[in-house]
Amino acid sequence: MRALVVAGQFAGPGISPWLLDDLVLALAQAGHEVDVIVFDSKHARPKGPAAIQYANVRICSVGPTVIRPGRIGKLLAHSAAGFGLHTRGYRFSHGRDYDVCMYTSIATFSWGFPTRLRIRGRAKTLLFILWDFFPIHQIEIGRIRARAWHMPLRHLERASMKRADIVAVMSDANERFLRSYHPGLKAQIAIVPPWASGPNVFASGTRRDRFTAVFGGQLAHGRGIETLLLAAKELQGESNDIEILVLGDGTEKEKLIATSRDLGLNNLVFQPSLPRSEYRALINSVHVGIAITVPNVTPPTFPSKIVEYCASALPVVVCVEESSDAGQLIEQWGAGIAVPAGDSVALARALLVLYAEYKAGSLPARSDAALALFSSELSVSRAVSRLEAAVELAINTPGRS
Repeated sequence: MRALVVAGQFAGPGISPWLLDDLVLALAQAGHEVDVIVFDSKHARPKGPAAIQYANVRICSVGPTVIRPGRIGKLLAHSAAGFGLHTRGYRFSHGRDYDVCMYTSIATFSWGFPTRLRIRGRAKTLLFILWDFFPIHQIEIGRIRARAWHMPLRHLERASMKRADIVAVMSDANERFLRSYHPGLKAQIAIVPPWASGPNVFASGTRRDRFTAVFGGQLAHGRGIETLLLAAKELQGESNDIEILVLGDGTEKEKLIATSRDLGLNNLVFQPSLPRSEYRALINSVHVGIAITVPNVTPPTFPSKIVEYCASALPVVVCVEESSDAGQLIEQWGAGIAVPAGDSVALARALLVLYAEYKAGSLPARSDAALALFSSELSVSRAVSRLEAAVELAINTPGRS
């Protein structure tokens, strides 16, 4: 299979690998030929062939070479990325007939480029990987404040995914929401949970002496970190020796640090984000991973950090919105505990349960379950097999145009 991956985010100098990096490498290792067009609007990169190359993989950057600050700078970066897709990116794909072109949410920011390739016959199949229901999720968590933008942006997103032959969603709950939010969608639906390379259990890894729970992720608005701070406050009055490590950076970090200080927390520590290899080493040294979202959100989420935790045999506390089925998956496998988003008391109690299991010596059973869940459902090799099957089915479906 010859695949083209149109990626807004991909590894580069000083940029850690991500889900699409794992997918591209796994596709190449499975014998597929993969081209990657990177239209990164957040990091300045040299145009043309990327400095990082892999066997059976060609990578070309078409995004901005300079990132300017402010809203105007952001608009210019997005515009440069879109222009680069339809100029340098289109030339890069010239003479290459692809079995599949893959692109990810937010579809609007692909600027119609995958659709152009499909219409021109350069891609037999379009596969849209939907991780983020735009714009409703951004509106409900407050990242887009003007609700009047909802319908125009919703129609734009629908138009950007309209020609997709396959839409890959993260879970059954995601499929149900997709069909209600975009009724009449004709694409084939594939269930493909987030993935990671791995497993990443270090042979030399030893857990810390003090029971430590980690949250690793962006410290930005609408991420639910405030719930974790309040849970830490609940735990501080208990007779336990639990430490919470908040690992990451973002626009809300200083505000969260100030809140932690105001709450008088001495059981919660902030650390900056780490390169992926160092992050994986760190989570091999702790006991529990925490995934948090915000309450009162309609579209179901599946935090990708769950995958990294399970890949490192880390039991998980999943604090997610009612619409999500990610917590159900964790509990079905015995890999952790699910609690409602926004419920700091329930989050604190879940951590106390796992702390008690740690003291009793029974927590390793959850570690084994987390690793089993990863190997069965969340590994990148599993994602590749699911995507291969979806593409084969789409190509062989009669009556495709």
